[in-house]
Amino acid sequence: MKNRIEHIASELKQHQSKAPRPPTLRRYKTNDATVEKLGELLRENPNGLLVMRDELVGQLAAWDKAGREGDRAFFLEAWNGIGSFDSDRIGRGTILIPNLCLSLFGGIQPDKLTGYLEQASNALANDGMLQRFQVLVYPDHCAWEYKDQQPKKELRDRVYSIFEALSQFDPVKWGAEPEDKFTKFPFFHFSSEAQNVFIEWSTDLHQRRIPNENNILIEQHLAKYDKLFPALALIFHLVDCAAASTAGPVSKDAALRAVAWCEYLESHARRCYGLLLDDGLRSAQALAKHLERGDLSSGFTARDVRRNQWRYLTADESVQSALAWLEDEGWLRPHETKQGTKGGRTTVVYMINPKVAQSKQPETLPHA
Repeated sequence: MKNRIEHIASELKQHQSKAPRPPTLRRYKTNDATVEKLGELLRENPNGLLVMRDELVGQLAAWDKAGREGDRAFFLEAWNGIGSFDSDRIGRGTILIPNLCLSLFGGIQPDKLTGYLEQASNALANDGMLQRFQVLVYPDHCAWEYKDQQPKKELRDRVYSIFEALSQFDPVKWGAEPEDKFTKFPFFHFSSEAQNVFIEWSTDLHQRRIPNENNILIEQHLAKYDKLFPALALIFHLVDCAAASTAGPVSKDAALRAVAWCEYLESHARRCYGLLLDDGLRSAQALAKHLERGDLSSGFTARDVRRNQWRYLTADESVQSALAWLEDEGWLRPHETKQGTKGGRTTVVYMINPKVAQSKQPETLPHA
């Protein structure tokens, strides 16, 4: 009897060793998951996951809870997208994550964002988390307009077909180099023309723009653009490959689009970091409304603004901040004039963008 039981146990072990692996659900996103569960999902989905939150405040607040200090570090490390991560817990055992890669997507109200910007401005609390939000967009205010129209099915189906192709594409067949002992995944090269575009852009970034940047937070933000540029270029290239059934290295056209997008995203990042300069932003918005209403005419001075004692525009500092904002945004153009014929005092007058006079908002109108 004992021998029979041992024989059955031996057969059971053999069957278990040859049993097929249980099926795993392929995941692309999650909305609400603990770090421990994210580890399990990433173990089964080494290509990475998207954490999508309608309100990012919930995610940011979760990192500040007592006992969850390690969650923030987990997301910080996941930003690189190429490192492994080993998690050891008494309850869950060992979770080996071959590739720690997470993207975080969601929206946040300006007043909530300001609080985290103030935290980041403190050198001791600045861990670089906010600077990792590279695809940061601060949209312009759009006038409400009622529309009732059907979606363009043909365009929608084209987009869906691109998503489907990208979800199951073979990188090597699309022009990537195969993985080797130094790289865990297949990887794409720039074409020679695209490489030249990147070199020129990166040289300008590191030799001119970053060294001349006065805002330390924006300087840190721009320092991470060396990762943003190739990521955007690769996305554009793969979309082109999926749409046109082509293959090869990352194209020059994709690299040029990455240049344009980096410039676009930088302008939005500056708006967001500008929330720290509350008085300047509020005063700029206040002055913009008065310009739209026609309360000032071209050729006005800072004194003309201040003497009206409009809300947020009562002090010299707030008036100058507002004028500087609107000058940068293309609403105003300063012009120096001299009082008298000889040795007169120089006065700066401001000419209003004709689009404002035509009641058309310039594309870069600052809004909260």
